[in-house]
Amino acid sequence: MSPLLTVLLAVSTVIVAASMIVAALRAMRGPDDATRAVMADLVYFCAIALFVMFVIRGASAVALEVVMLGSLLGILSTVALARILTRGRR
Repeated sequence: MSPLLTVLLAVSTVIVAASMIVAALRAMRGPDDATRAVMADLVYFCAIALFVMFVIRGASAVALEVVMLGSLLGILSTVALARILTRGRR
C-alpha cells in the first residue's frame, strides 16, 4: 500500500469518526424522534464507512460483500423507521 493511501485513509478515518461522535451526541439530545432517527442512521452508516476503511487496509474481498449486506439492511431499517414515524401515512 502506498504511503499516500495510508495517509488518506488515516485522515478519512479521523473525519468519519469525528462525524460519528457528533451525530451520536446529537441523537442523544435530539429535540424530536425524526432528528434522532436521522442521526442514528448517520451513526450506522459512519460505522459502515469505518469498516470499509479497515477493509481497504486489509484488502479483503469477502468483507466488501458484508459491507454491501450491511448497507442494504441499513437502508431497509431507515425505510421501516420512516414508516413508523409517519404512522403508515404516505
